[in-house]
Amino acid sequence: MEAAIVSVARGPHPALDDVLRLERAAFAAKTRAARAVLGLSQRRFAELIGLTQKSVHRIEHGAVYPSMRTIVRIERFWHEHGVYFEDTAGSGFRLVVEAPVLRRIPLERD
Repeated sequence: MEAAIVSVARGPHPALDDVLRLERAAFAAKTRAARAVLGLSQRRFAELIGLTQKSVHRIEHGAVYPSMRTIVRIERFWHEHGVYFEDTAGSGFRLVVEAPVLRRIPLERD
């Protein structure tokens, strides 16, 4: 019982911190990549998903890890617009863009 109390008092396991940091960085990169492919400014993307531009900026720079609700909203937006991500070994990912997306004129340019 003492060992459990000691480990809790020390805080999260360093490996868990690394995993969470990597996940936050990956989601940030995915958000930037998807927005770029769709030709959206941070402001316009934020409007379309119901966030502020500042929130999108913070997500894209890995300053925050969004709530599950926000993650679902963002991922649903990607899918509705033909942008997908495939996770790869080593915590990487591949960007998948449907052909019709590539044929479209970008929605907005910065």
